[in-house]
Amino acid sequence: MTRFKSEFLATLAERGFIHQTSDDNGLDELFRTETVTGYIGFDPTAASLHVGSLMQIMMLHWMQQTGHRPIALMGGGTGMIGDPSFKDEARKLQTEDTIAANLAGIKRSFQPYIRFGDGPTDAVMVDNAEWLLELNYVAFLRDVGRHFSVNRMLSFDSVKLRLDREQSLSFLEFNYMILQAYDFVELYKRTGCKLQMAARTSGATSSTASISAGAWRVRICTLSPRRC
Repeated sequence: MTRFKSEFLATLAERGFIHQTSDDNGLDELFRTETVTGYIGFDPTAASLHVGSLMQIMMLHWMQQTGHRPIALMGGGTGMIGDPSFKDEARKLQTEDTIAANLAGIKRSFQPYIRFGDGPTDAVMVDNAEWLLELNYVAFLRDVGRHFSVNRMLSFDSVKLRLDREQSLSFLEFNYMILQAYDFVELYKRTGCKLQMAARTSGATSSTASISAGAWRVRICTLSPRRC
């Protein structure tokens, strides 16, 4: 029997989709009392999504089916860096043309499962290149980077395992977690998004780190908007 009372979380739990949350009770109450906007990010590393991404897509599908609003976040910005999770070496950097072509292919994968539109529970597709590529580097370091502890970032497995294996981790990849956390903040400000989800895959630890960092950053924005 599921421990959740909200239809969305109960549905995911029944299907074995939930590994962990940052706050079971708080999230359950949120889904019981309001229409929640939540997102999952997809980086354009190939021209289409592989079968493992079906779990993430179905999470967005059930979010919509239970009366909430899903966001499919395309990583046009973060895709220019690449997720360092459990890789022996840095991802090959892609050109802007390749990323654009991959994004076009990936978008077609969602159409059979998610309804896009302008209604209150219609899905939204956005590209984080809209805000990441416009960032001023010095301002970003001053306003956002100063809130992140390098000690804590080094403790996450997505970083720690690379270092323990004495494999190179570039400064470019090290910034990936901060950019993903910034996505959460930007979506919160633009759409009122209150949830980030990710699948329990080989990159799950990186996603957990980014979700934790993003949730903490959104909390700062909520409690002290001038620091956001």
